[in-house]
Amino acid sequence: MRRRFVFAKRQSLLRVLSVLAVVASLSAFATESASSATADSLSTRTGHLYWTNGSWIGRADVNGTDVQQKFILNASDFFSGGIAISGNYLYWANAGKTVKKGIGTIGRAKLNGTDVDRNFITGASLPGGISVSGGYIYWANNLTGEIGRAHINGTDVDQTFIKTAQSEGPDDVVVGSGHIYWSNDYNIGRANLDGTDVNQKFINVPKGLYGYSGLAVNSHYIYWTNETHGRIGRANLNGTDVNQKFITGAYFPEGGLTVDSQYLYWANNGYLHHSSSIGRAKLNGTDVREYFIKVTKNNLFGLVVDPN
Repeated sequence: MRRRFVFAKRQSLLRVLSVLAVVASLSAFATESASSATADSLSTRTGHLYWTNGSWIGRADVNGTDVQQKFILNASDFFSGGIAISGNYLYWANAGKTVKKGIGTIGRAKLNGTDVDRNFITGASLPGGISVSGGYIYWANNLTGEIGRAHINGTDVDQTFIKTAQSEGPDDVVVGSGHIYWSNDYNIGRANLDGTDVNQKFINVPKGLYGYSGLAVNSHYIYWTNETHGRIGRANLNGTDVNQKFITGAYFPEGGLTVDSQYLYWANNGYLHHSSSIGRAKLNGTDVREYFIKVTKNNLFGLVVDPN
């Protein structure tokens, strides 16, 4: 993560600039968001999307309706990172008030927004992405360049489960199809579920291209966001057939990327040029909607879909 999202001074400046950008983009947001919700309002699809936005967690129906920008308030001290779902619980990364080793936490709450525990797991170091699978929870310690892991009940915490290739990274971690994947600015790494057979350069970034951030995996493909170039890439699960421009036109799609049986969703983190939004496209890369859901705060990072 070449741009450290937790530096308060820079965040203050970015927020001011973002307010100016909202005025110019408000009419476009309203038009496209309304049409998206109308088009999907007749859908029979159920479930929810959840996202982290600064200290808030937002929620909406999976068809883009019933948007709750403040579904959970005070989810973190300053900035929430990735978000994940397992069973009846949400889990998210709490970066902490300052950039300091060991002060980050993993939070947890029920899917209905109750029983909020911001300190479910402690001792993380600027945690970014988060993933839950097979009875374990994984998180990306961005400050120390390590993947942490614990049992889903919060026990047996290992903050150094996997050492990644980048000293300040990774941005995200995802578990699926029998492997753990993580994103550094210049590559995507992969390892077995037990942390062995670590491949730091499973997918490399071409020369002159950097900014790998968010990750998502389904039974066929691995997807990633390129935050600095506004793209979403895709490759086969074995790392072949790499398409760096599977979807283009996103704006600073940082950590948030998630997939269900029909759609790919990503977090457009507005900052300088836009207000934040959640984008959506079909799994084949068509029907791209950059303003599927409008988000009212410009610290959008984590994103997860619960199709149930």
